[in-house]
Amino acid sequence: MEMHDVVFDDRYETVEGHLERDRDTVIGLWRGQIGWRDQLDRMYDVFYLGCPFRQPRLQLLRHRASGEIVGTVGVGPRPMLWQGRERLAGVASHFVVLPAHRSLKPATLLARAMAAICLEHFAFGYAMTNARGGAVCKRAGFAVPAQLSRHVRVLRYREYMTRVLPGPLGRAGGALLDAALAASRHLPLPGRRAALHVAWTDAVDPRMQVLWEQSEHGEGLCTVRSTQILEWRFLGLPAVRRRFLLVAPASGAPLLAWFACETNVRAPGLMTVTDAWFAGGVRTADRRAIRELCRMGYAAGYDAIELRLTAARPVLDAWHAEGFVTRGRQPFFVHGMDARRDGDVGIGLHITDIEQDG
Repeated sequence: MEMHDVVFDDRYETVEGHLERDRDTVIGLWRGQIGWRDQLDRMYDVFYLGCPFRQPRLQLLRHRASGEIVGTVGVGPRPMLWQGRERLAGVASHFVVLPAHRSLKPATLLARAMAAICLEHFAFGYAMTNARGGAVCKRAGFAVPAQLSRHVRVLRYREYMTRVLPGPLGRAGGALLDAALAASRHLPLPGRRAALHVAWTDAVDPRMQVLWEQSEHGEGLCTVRSTQILEWRFLGLPAVRRRFLLVAPASGAPLLAWFACETNVRAPGLMTVTDAWFAGGVRTADRRAIRELCRMGYAAGYDAIELRLTAARPVLDAWHAEGFVTRGRQPFFVHGMDARRDGDVGIGLHITDIEQDG
């Protein structure tokens, strides 16, 4: 459905928001509607007031009869590579309509305002949303060039088995399987190379940007991974126990890979890999580094590791070869860019959770 096919509800209108003046209004709309309930002030201040790239844009949905602001959406700037050039894209962020006004027409009106912002202020826009938000994005003119996939590897089966088998049987089965897996970790691996140097850090290491600069970026869509964006995106915005895992051939040597990791906010036993980068860039992923990630995640007490990733087939194959299984997909929406090339070939994407609004 094209934007001009949508009949909008004239009981509502969109107005441009002011980042400082409307701060409390927007945070009030967020309460009870989006996560990080105890850190909403911090999220607003970092994302909207502290963005180091360009001023984010804000749109508000107003109910005409009452004058009440009943919805909000932001568009935040992100430096990305597309067709070999750096562009400033706009990520749709924090889309909220209050429950009493949550129907298709007012939501689509707000999404259409968001789409207009993407065209007016940024090279293009994109959105990562759930199924309900996806229906609205489509009606606002966003295209879907690819799906973002969630990949999971189980490290311990104690929790998983209790979900699929009843009571003592599940606990006993999980314990036996975990014991067998633990024993197998000590077996010698055929053709194993010299050990890598692997370490956790709470800070962004300068070698992370160096690895990005020296790797292959390709011609597709990919976020620029500078120290500036890594610190803003990962150290500024809320998270639970966020750390970086650095993999190198020796202490202090140039990195072979790094992983941005955090504890899943709803499942403490689940480690989320928010982003990862390898010396092979968008072309390949180092299986040894992924193996070390799993080992360190296991040692840290996690039951499983998850990441959301859409990438070239060799990159995905490396993760799958190390035991990661695809567990669901969601659309990746774009607006204001050519989502297809050469007639029928989708754009190349290297997308992780670094592209989320945080």
